[in-house]
Amino acid sequence: MKKQIFGAIVLIAALAITGCGNKKTNKKEKVEEERLTLELNSKRPVNALEEFPNRALIIVDPQIDFISGSLATKKGAEAMDRLAEALMSDQAKSYRWIFITQDAHPENHCSFKEQGGPFPPHCVQDTKGMEIYPRLHDALEPLMNMNVQVAPMYKGDLADKEEFSVFQNEHSGEKLRRTINEFENFDGIDVCGIATDYCVYQTVKDLIEFYPASKVRVITNCIAAVDENDTKLAKLMKKKHIKGIEF
Repeated sequence: MKKQIFGAIVLIAALAITGCGNKKTNKKEKVEEERLTLELNSKRPVNALEEFPNRALIIVDPQIDFISGSLATKKGAEAMDRLAEALMSDQAKSYRWIFITQDAHPENHCSFKEQGGPFPPHCVQDTKGMEIYPRLHDALEPLMNMNVQVAPMYKGDLADKEEFSVFQNEHSGEKLRRTINEFENFDGIDVCGIATDYCVYQTVKDLIEFYPASKVRVITNCIAAVDENDTKLAKLMKKKHIKGIEF
């Protein structure tokens, strides 16, 4: 995939650089509480520009197949439209670095049903479904003129390996870790994208293994899930005290 927005981006190469007892807690109520954690964490909208003028943003898999294609999420378009709108506003000035992860699967990827996996074919290399959601793509392009570094990070490009997180990809993961570690002036990293219960969850989980959870935020109204009842990310945020914000 050779989108013109990314053709001139050489940032990465240049760096070469998640009871019972006396309290008698009702199990059903506890589950419901966990399901609402994301919403409760994000009730207070945050002006990232005022609080953190130099953050990085990781947008997880904002690809056509996850929005209107073979593995579409119910709220994918809504979430990415909101993100695009935010990035076209002053909100974008919060970020000096935007990393966009993308599935780049070969036709015989192990996650596909035809190969014994759980998913229909999606985000196959050199197909329309692998491309960035058009409205978000259009919102990202002008940011390069604002000195924002925009870089694609590919994953899932080996037929026999599933990679829900970019950090699980040997090539892209190493470069992204190095970039994050070498820029000590980061005020923090925000994460959003698709899908909440798979790649967003795993990306956040892997990120906080080497980066302080206290400096990570999840943009909770710019994510979309395959299973909207899944609570993995909510539990992780609660356990690790990861902030939720809204745009």
